[in-house]
Amino acid sequence: MNKLYGAIVWFIVTLFVVYSFCLNTAAAVFSEPIKQSLQASNLGVSIAVGAFIIGFALMQIPAGYLLDKYNTKWVISSGVLLLAIGNILISFANNVVLFSISNLIQGVGASFAFIAAGVVISQWFSLKLFPILFGLTQTLSCILAAIIHYIFSVELATHTWNQIYQTLAILGTILFLLTLIFVKSPANFLRTENISLKQSLMAVLKNKQIILCALAATTSFGTLLAYASFWYLNIQQFYSVEMLNAVIISGMIFIGIGIGTPLLGWISNRIKSRKLVIHTTLCLGTMFLLMCLYLPHYQIHTLVIIKIISFLTGFLLSGSMLFYTVVSEISSNNTRGVALSITNTGVFLFNTIMMFIPYIFITAVSSLFFTYLWLLPFFVLISILLTYFIKESFSS
Repeated sequence: MNKLYGAIVWFIVTLFVVYSFCLNTAAAVFSEPIKQSLQASNLGVSIAVGAFIIGFALMQIPAGYLLDKYNTKWVISSGVLLLAIGNILISFANNVVLFSISNLIQGVGASFAFIAAGVVISQWFSLKLFPILFGLTQTLSCILAAIIHYIFSVELATHTWNQIYQTLAILGTILFLLTLIFVKSPANFLRTENISLKQSLMAVLKNKQIILCALAATTSFGTLLAYASFWYLNIQQFYSVEMLNAVIISGMIFIGIGIGTPLLGWISNRIKSRKLVIHTTLCLGTMFLLMCLYLPHYQIHTLVIIKIISFLTGFLLSGSMLFYTVVSEISSNNTRGVALSITNTGVFLFNTIMMFIPYIFITAVSSLFFTYLWLLPFFVLISILLTYFIKESFSS
């Protein structure tokens, strides 16, 4: 019965992750209609859309600390409420300033979501279930967000972006009520110390293993997300792949991530090792990433080869999600939220800057493709190197 209730709590928090992910990307999906209705410039729209990222990044570590220190119900429900309030405000935005402020509030609320999933799983379930359920959270987020984004595209033909946001606000309000009713920590869960944010940060930053895991996750999973969400399109354009097929290829990467994260977590339990699975999958994943970047699209009237390679790239490199598991396993109940938030902040920020850093290495217009994308496998190799200094965290 305890595990069943824990599963309900986990599912509700996973819906929070899906809700935050959808609102994070909704502004980008609606950017053109927003630009027209708000009569904004390209710069104005970029600032308005980017406000979510600012709120998310600034609140990520404080969110982790609040989840460590205070009652899970009130912290998570507050995050959902902030996200829903921002959602409501943005649905009535009639200028760029109000839109930006509303999106900033959304970002602050969303900063709680992914870390909350990790904290809830660690409270309700055994260490062995953490990588599987945390992976399933990622899987459901990928699948449901993809479906919802397709619905967005369809609904834009008959509804305004404001109306779509209003529908999402209703769903957010329902999610808030579900969080208040069901989400809580187990009765036997104890926080043994009452420490400040500074003390919590110092405890995490002094732990070399957590820092190594955070850096390794940043350079591997952050790189994978940058490739899957941005660079793959440039690559397919280089090989003259039509837009629809390019989107399908991207979908294969995310399907690989969605299947890989829980399955590789399960495999790491079976072989009783996090480090072996991480190292093996990153090595193999780097090989397939190199093929994604540089293997020619042979003229065989099908893209099945690159689709398979893309799937395997996402599947194998998703092994880097196990760094979150290692961080959770070596953290205490008083520092787990902060440790996970530091790891996630690194991944999030690196994913963002990797959309721009490669342009620094462009040497000539005629060789754009071959002069900057070496950075993607290069950073994954850094992650592989770091794994040699990370200790095994699995315990039976």
